[in-house]
Amino acid sequence: MTGPPTPPPSSATEIQDAARTTMIPPQAAAAAPDPVAPVAQPAIEPVQAPADVVATNKTSYELLFPSIVTLARNGDLRDLIGLAEHGDLTGGDDADHTRLFLVVPLVLAYMIRDELTPARYALIRLPNALSSLPITQSLFGLLASVSERKFSQIYTRAEALRNIVSEPGFPNPELGQVLAGMIDAFVGKYPTLIVNSTVAEPSCVESFRKKTFALLARAYTSLSLPLAQTYLGYTAEQVVNVAVLAGWDFHETTYTLTPPKQATSSARLAVDSVPSSLMALNLVVESVANLEA
Repeated sequence: MTGPPTPPPSSATEIQDAARTTMIPPQAAAAAPDPVAPVAQPAIEPVQAPADVVATNKTSYELLFPSIVTLARNGDLRDLIGLAEHGDLTGGDDADHTRLFLVVPLVLAYMIRDELTPARYALIRLPNALSSLPITQSLFGLLASVSERKFSQIYTRAEALRNIVSEPGFPNPELGQVLAGMIDAFVGKYPTLIVNSTVAEPSCVESFRKKTFALLARAYTSLSLPLAQTYLGYTAEQVVNVAVLAGWDFHETTYTLTPPKQATSSARLAVDSVPSSLMALNLVVESVANLEA
């Protein structure tokens, strides 16, 4: 028989006795398993993004740039213009600075081909964030000089633009090399002299001046110093120095230059017989281009 249920402990002594009888024996506690330790996770190696994913981080202008470089160096100006125009008009970010990777070569290609209206339009559609940059402002100035036929400014402004793209701190050296070659090609009208990135070529600006000076010797029986400055883009002192070295005579009283006698021919023009100095200059420029064609 079972006896009556044991009454719960009520006194302090009974409560302590009950607690001692319900504690886990020491040997049982020793056998209890330790808490589960966290399992060390293997180090995660960084995952290298695929090449095609990295390429997608470039702007559309950057993706087209290698093709622009190839076309520029090959002198394929018509194809360069077509590719750059399409890329510029369909680009994703109008204000991204890499847009100039297309626009500056595009404008220079137009200028080499003497297509000034589309060159101007390619510049004026740029946003203020890009049109206010030094390289763009310099290109604006060069285009203005050509449009207004201010030949005395073309040399200095072309050299200023060339200095910008040739600076050591220019953001993209490859772009700078291509632009320098295109500037030389524009000034000298020699598209085949676009430089290769591994070949250092002399500036066509200086070459063009020398050829122009040689043609002036064939075109004139005498030439005023201010007119020679207009043609050559030199200071008066520079014109005199170059002329004297080339065998010209400088008359200090009249400020005129006379070419050496061996340059005399019936094809030369006297200054007084030339109806327009602009017409004469155009003749000289076209003759220089034809010599290299």
